[in-house]
Order: sequence, then structure tokens, then C-alpha cells
Amino acid sequence: MAETSIHRKSSGDRPNRTDKTNPPLPPPLSPRDLISALPDAVIHRIFSFLPLQDVVKTSVLSKRWRPTWTTATDLVFDEEIVARRGSTLDFSSLVDSVLIQCISPTVKRFHVIRFKYEKAHRPKFDLWLRFAEGRRVEDLSLLLVPTTEPPTLYILPRFLYCWSWLVRLKVWTCCFSLGRTIRWPCLKILVIAISRLSDDILEGIFRGCPVLESLKLWGCWGVKNIMIDSTCVKELVLFGLRDSNIQTIWAPHLLSLRISGDWQPHAMLRLGDVSSLVEAKLDFSIRVLTDLPCDEMMCSHMLKETFQKLCGVTTITIGAWCFQKLSLLEMEGVPAPLSICQSLTLHVDIIQWDLLGIAYMLRISQCLEKLVICLTGLPLSMYSLDEESKESFNYDEEDFLCSRKGNFQCLAKHLKRVEITIDNFGLERLLALIKFLLGDALALEKMIIKANLNMGHGQEHVRATILSKLLVVSQNMLSYRRASRNAEVIFSHSFK
Repeated sequence: MAETSIHRKSSGDRPNRTDKTNPPLPPPLSPRDLISALPDAVIHRIFSFLPLQDVVKTSVLSKRWRPTWTTATDLVFDEEIVARRGSTLDFSSLVDSVLIQCISPTVKRFHVIRFKYEKAHRPKFDLWLRFAEGRRVEDLSLLLVPTTEPPTLYILPRFLYCWSWLVRLKVWTCCFSLGRTIRWPCLKILVIAISRLSDDILEGIFRGCPVLESLKLWGCWGVKNIMIDSTCVKELVLFGLRDSNIQTIWAPHLLSLRISGDWQPHAMLRLGDVSSLVEAKLDFSIRVLTDLPCDEMMCSHMLKETFQKLCGVTTITIGAWCFQKLSLLEMEGVPAPLSICQSLTLHVDIIQWDLLGIAYMLRISQCLEKLVICLTGLPLSMYSLDEESKESFNYDEEDFLCSRKGNFQCLAKHLKRVEITIDNFGLERLLALIKFLLGDALALEKMIIKANLNMGHGQEHVRATILSKLLVVSQNMLSYRRASRNAEVIFSHSFK
């Protein structure tokens, strides 16, 4: 063990008190004054984590702090917080008051959040953006709440399109003007929500943002084709485009693609060149307007074509609706392209038919190393099938998986980790799958089963019943045969 010695200096070692190179230390501050000694940079850092109303209130902490808030470089105005705290000023008056008193030459963040926008507010917003322009704001967010249907959109002013210093931009319930030239040479992150767009507007954005890295579109409409030839754009997120009719996504340099939310009925999404993708998430749903089985199969074949474009993606996440359509492909015996997917996450329901979708993904993912299954606990509407097809779903789960294990090449060499997340009532549905994977995955190292239990107050007797049931199930799992000597089974639970 290392020893530490303490050496007391002799009188000859003591520094000369008259030496000018060692000026005397300032007198210590009293405990009450310590907060006044903080540098402005530290104070501004503290301010960046507080709602603006609380930032203003810090002026009572110290005399030195009284004017400090007026030099804050992060201005975040949240109307919901203002309303909840019962401010004596209305939201727009509060914003005006702060901006008038702000003396900081630069402002890094300027956010207006959850403001209920109406057309009469446009001149006020133009003035606020003029303030942001004068302070060269790098991070701008206008997250406006629509008050009408269809929503009244704030038309972004023409001077905003020339902010050469802008790095991050988030706009909700805002509108881009056609024909405006966009020049945002420093913009890296762009989020657009509840907005009317077009192919030409998107083309102008990509042309005017040469270093753009991430684009997220939420609840937008008017776009048909997303064509990204930029080598910088690496992430594309599409969410809730139920009123849009996107037909093609072409992005040969894109690394991450996430598609979620409800899409327009009969939407037929096509992927073009997405050959650089390493991560993809398909968690969307398309509402089928008829009960005809052919419409269900049309959606399934659209997904099959999508997976053909994702065969080189190593990390894939699939949502419940998409997963059901893959089950239909397995039931029909549709040939599937092989995938090099190494990490697969499945959000599934608690119905027997989902084993078909799992079998489909195990069959095409021959290099799979990590499998994550999250039970949603909320079954979607049942498939629209004829009676003959429904009979195909009457099978024994364990026999079904065993009969197909010759097609699951990943079990022989690659599958090392399985994670399963369940709720109160989902575990029994997956016992056959758990038993199968433990018994046939030769390279398996770890299987983790997490039970997230929803439990209200005063339900201790229900909690005891569920825990007793989980104990029995976990003991049964521990008794299953394991094909891998190194396989470790971990079972955990938590109450929400």
C-alpha cells in the first residue's frame, strides 16, 4: 500500500512575506457573500437551466446578481410555465419586458415555447425575431400552438432566411415562403412541425444549408419526394405525416432513417437509393379503408420492398403495425431478401400471431447478434383475412418454431444477447419463444427479461399476486435447457 507522508516546512523554508512575486491573498469572503463571488460565466450557466421567470427572480439573491440576469445569453420563454405560475403579466408583455431590459450583446438561445399563435400576433413575432437577429442568435425555436383548424401558420419573415450564423432551428406552426432563397451556411439541425411544405422548398433548404446534418419533419404536408444529395445530411426523421403523400425517399448518403406515426390511407412509400444507411426505424401505421384481405397484403408487400432496400442496414427497429404485416408475409411463405442486420428491436403485441413475424425476421437476419423484444400490451385491430388464411394461424407455438429452426442461421453462430421487456400480463405469451431461443441459440451469452409492472396505490394484494406469478414463471425459465454453456438468464422487475 502506498504511504503518504506530510512534511512540515522549517522556518527556513517559509516564503518571504515581502516578496512581490507572492502577493497576499484577498481576505476571505463571508459565507453570505460566496454566491457573489461566482464568475459571470458560471452564473449564466446556472441561468441556462432555469425558466426565464426564475432567472429574473435570482436578482434577490445578491446585489451583484440584480443586473446579471439582463446579460443572460439563454432566453427561453415558455407560455405554459408562465400560466402555471400565475404571472401578473400576459405572456407577450413578459417577453417584451425582458427583451427591453436585455443588454447582452449576444444571445445563444432564443426559444418561444407553447405560445398560442393567432394571425394578429405576427407583427409581435417579427419584432422578437428582429431582436434575435441583432443578438446573432445561434439556436432559435418557435414552438407555436395552433388555435384553429386548419392551423393558422406564422409566415417566417424574409430577413430570417439570411441568418448566416444560425446553427439550430426548430419551427412549429410556421410557414416557409415559396421563392425565397435560403442562406443558412452554418445550420446543422432543422426541425419543422405542422407546416405546409413542398418539394421545391425542401430542395431550397438542402441547397442553402451545406452543412445540415439532421432534418426532422413532424406533421407536415405537401411533400411528395424527399431527394437528399447532400453528403452532410446523416439523419432523417419523419413523424405523423398523415396528410402527406410522400412517394419516394432518395438519400444515398443518409446514415439514419426513422419513420413513425400515422400515415395517409393507401400511402405507398418507396425507398430509392439509401445505400449508406446503418440505422432504420419503421414504426408507422397506415389506416386501411376497407376490410379486404388484398389491401392488407398490399401493405405487406410494400414493407417487403422496403426491407429489400434495408438489407445492408445493421440496426433496425420495427413497430407493432409493421410487424403485423411481416407476420402476413411469413404466413403466405413470401420469399424475403436476406439482411445483414446485427441489432434488431421489435415492438410487438401480445397475440399468438406475432410469432410469425419473429420467425420472418429470424429467417432473414442471418447475422443477428442482439434481439430486443418490447411487448406493447395493446393489440392492434385483427388482420382482415379469409377463413382459409385464419386456419393457418391455428398452430402450437413451440412446434411452429422448432419446425422452422433450420431456417434461422443466426442461432448457430451469431445471436449473443436477447432482451425482453414485458408488462403485467405479457410473459406467458413469450414462454415458447424463450424456451426455443435458450434451447437452440448456440452462441447465446445473456438473456435479460425485464418486467415493468404498472401498479397503483392501494393495490398491495394485486402486487403480491403478480409477484408470485412471476416467481413461478421465472423458476420455470431457469429450468429450460440451454444450448450454450455460457448462457446467463437475468430476470428483473420494477413497479411504476
